[in-house]
Amino acid sequence: MKDKKIKINGIDLHLVDFGGTGETIICIHGLTANSRYWDSVAERLIDSYRVLAIDLRGRGDSTKPASGYNIRQHVEDILQVLDFLKLEKVIYMGHSLGALIGVSFAATYPQRLSRLILVDGGANVDEQVFEKIRPAIDRLDMVFPDFTTYLNEMKKNPLFSDWNEYVEQYFYADVEHRFDGSVCSKVCKKAIIEELNMLKQTAIDEFYEHINIPTLLLWAPDSFGDGKTFMVTKEKWRQLTSSLSHSYFVEIDNANHYSIILSKYEQLVDEVKKFLQDTKNICFQN
Repeated sequence: MKDKKIKINGIDLHLVDFGGTGETIICIHGLTANSRYWDSVAERLIDSYRVLAIDLRGRGDSTKPASGYNIRQHVEDILQVLDFLKLEKVIYMGHSLGALIGVSFAATYPQRLSRLILVDGGANVDEQVFEKIRPAIDRLDMVFPDFTTYLNEMKKNPLFSDWNEYVEQYFYADVEHRFDGSVCSKVCKKAIIEELNMLKQTAIDEFYEHINIPTLLLWAPDSFGDGKTFMVTKEKWRQLTSSLSHSYFVEIDNANHYSIILSKYEQLVDEVKKFLQDTKNICFQN
């Protein structure tokens, strides 16, 4: 695993190259996450694929510019990464916000993607979702006396009940570790507020009529723990993909919006590998 910084669009974008050989999968995290969210998945994919994960602008170890927090800008940032790395065509895998960005990318630059994998996301965001993700946002400007206190606070969220070393590594990468032992999230809260405001004005659903590559949705049935709030419903997915000749829907057993990657990774990776193998020889006119 190698850390890299790439200067694109006037900022330094941090990415993790997990290694591997074969087709390249580029992994894009959710709203307040970072590239290390993908550790569990990447470790299990590099036997067959090269896996890269990006810190979106304003997150992790990427630059936090004053503006540019919207779907369109993220698409352009990712395009510049592909150009810099001389990657003509990749497999795109995105979680939550990363899924929304992926839908836009696939519609805007279809010639640069071979397949699209959406992890619990990819449609217009329901207002209830914004309330459910509030705990993830509230932590961003808080200073904790030490990392242990921070972890104990994160463990109070029932959506992280399947705690493991991947969850802990993700949160370790989330924070700035200061000289006095205190920690604070690296994510710029101002950026996230701007992002949410722009997201409410973005019609994600409209991108689907321009997508023409095999697309997989990996769905969390217990997305936010209440049985009624979802990033995308089964019915919405069927509606959005009715014109796609190769769209797939897979439910990840007992997964919520976070655990679908952080602890349900075995089933998720199995389904990703099956999808990629089954669609490997499908040709489309872009």
